[in-house]
Amino acid sequence: MTQFISPRNFAFSRSSIFKIVCLLCALVLLFGFSVTSLSATDAPRRFPVALKAGDVLPTGNEWVALPTIRSEDGAVASFNVLSMRDRGLLEVVGENGTPALKPYFKIDGKALALKNLSWELLEYWIPVAHMSADGIEITMTYCAPPGSRGAFLHLTLKNTRTSPVEAVLGLRASWGSLNRVTYTPVALRGERTVSSAPWVDPGEVFSFITDDTRFAWSVIHPGSVGEMLVPPVAVAPLVNAERKVTLARGETAEANYVLGVGIEEFSAPHSARPLRELIDRSGADEIIAQAAAWCRARTRSTGKPDLDMLMNRNFLFTALYAWGRTIDTEQFVGVTSRSPRYYVSAAYWDRDAMLWSFPGLLDIDKALARDALEYALTTQLRNAGVHSRFIDGVILEDGFQLDELVAPVLATASYVRKTGDDAFLLAHRDAIASLRDRLLTRFDADTGLFSSLQDSQDEFQKRPFLIYDNVLTWRTLLDFAEMFGQLKDAATAQDMTRRADALRKAIMRYGVSDQAPGATGTVFLCATNGKSPLFADIPPGSLLKLPGLGFVKEDDPVFVRTYEWLHSKNYQYSYSDLSYGLPGSYRLPITTSWSVADHLLLARGRDAALKVLHASTWDAGIVSEGLDPETAVMDNAGGAFATAAGYVAHAICQTYCEKH
Repeated sequence: MTQFISPRNFAFSRSSIFKIVCLLCALVLLFGFSVTSLSATDAPRRFPVALKAGDVLPTGNEWVALPTIRSEDGAVASFNVLSMRDRGLLEVVGENGTPALKPYFKIDGKALALKNLSWELLEYWIPVAHMSADGIEITMTYCAPPGSRGAFLHLTLKNTRTSPVEAVLGLRASWGSLNRVTYTPVALRGERTVSSAPWVDPGEVFSFITDDTRFAWSVIHPGSVGEMLVPPVAVAPLVNAERKVTLARGETAEANYVLGVGIEEFSAPHSARPLRELIDRSGADEIIAQAAAWCRARTRSTGKPDLDMLMNRNFLFTALYAWGRTIDTEQFVGVTSRSPRYYVSAAYWDRDAMLWSFPGLLDIDKALARDALEYALTTQLRNAGVHSRFIDGVILEDGFQLDELVAPVLATASYVRKTGDDAFLLAHRDAIASLRDRLLTRFDADTGLFSSLQDSQDEFQKRPFLIYDNVLTWRTLLDFAEMFGQLKDAATAQDMTRRADALRKAIMRYGVSDQAPGATGTVFLCATNGKSPLFADIPPGSLLKLPGLGFVKEDDPVFVRTYEWLHSKNYQYSYSDLSYGLPGSYRLPITTSWSVADHLLLARGRDAALKVLHASTWDAGIVSEGLDPETAVMDNAGGAFATAAGYVAHAICQTYCEKH
């Protein structure tokens, strides 16, 4: 992000150079930047983004999430951090529904109305708002540099009038509530205070106090003057920080407001202070450019600008909103989403993390993928296969799901296959063996199938043998065989191969039937108890995934008939007569993001998937759980779905990314 070592007084002997290289490597690990990103040599690419009233833009880094930057005025409705003690998110919201952070401008003593903002994204992630009105031009840029325990708002104002103007660039910071969020926000009870930031000036720190300070955040504002208001003068603690300037024609002023987060009053402003100092040394534009360079290094290209926009925004969203670091223990953790717009945010699910987000991580950042896998095979290992957990591994929703249990195995195999990181496999040999042993407890000797209590849409299934889950298990057994072979355990590898062959035969015996209403022959079942078949589909665990798992080819007659039946009027939730309809289910009577991705990976379904991708705005460009099959408008409950964002981005890349 800046020059970390000074060349003065260095004698450039071999030992000195070696020390410098070691120091640089240590700093790279500490701050999360690659060496090449320390100097941003290329100007960030700028991508206009079309927004409508009510849309929000997310940005953030591994420490701080700004999920709700409002399109109409650039205000931040809320921001959050991950907290291990609180087993989820700590969310800061403003008073009585007002924004937590609200930028503003004044011209000659009058508030400048922020309207008709035009937005663009630097490298698909850093939002910049522009407005020009009455001879005044403004910009607002939100940037959370990777590695920083903070973010900053960069404001500029240019006078293009013929006469000078008295201008104010300001920020209003309000603290109405601190919510603990795991699925739903719960307001925490405690005292919210504001005071001058200790040892950092100018700035203020907001503290949440019970018997001790539990969390704090600060706003540092170099060049601006802050005014604190507290009850009873204000409803909630707030700060107005302003920079006042006189601008002649053609002159531009800027102001920077730095947000820092911490576990108490000192750490919060001192999280903001290094970022303020970097801005002071290199300038806001350079820090923004360096953050953009980090993002650019994690993008891919399809050669199609519209697909690149959707794919890369969601690659970055899954990397920074499905994963992050806790403010109190600094541990790297995974969640469904760090955005409260997703209705089951801030919890861990094996399937979501390892089958949906992880492939996207592996596409763009192998080191990040390794960290994610490490977390799954350690903190979350003891309850692998249980419906959902808190970020510390404690059970949130009980109930066994077969796809959840095998997900970390599939992710490990794909990671080792792609990276050749045999050392990682060796280090986690015991975890892999533990997952194998747990899987074998689900084996049913009478049918040769593996059982689950709940299905891939997290609902109880009375029929215990889900066919997609068993195909996933077949793939897992083959992956076990490959990994145990690499671990020089030939006997276990042979046993896993034998079990995979036997399971394939059991699936083809119990998992197909010619009794589906209107079908022209045998099709794959959704589930069975060995006697009674269920003809349906479950989009998060669809039968349409079977070719992608290598179980059948796309032109296999049984699969072809299954595809045709699911898209026919004989299936209640096919939606085949609607403009953007893809097969859903009773639990998900919509066109889901998983279905779009699965169709994209099938030659026969690709055109239908592309039609949806081109028609829908999703959640202002961020993948949502699903869409209205008639209008392609987002299903409101499932916005900002970070793990599914990785699934869709990966499917786009797998289909279209240019090979370099």
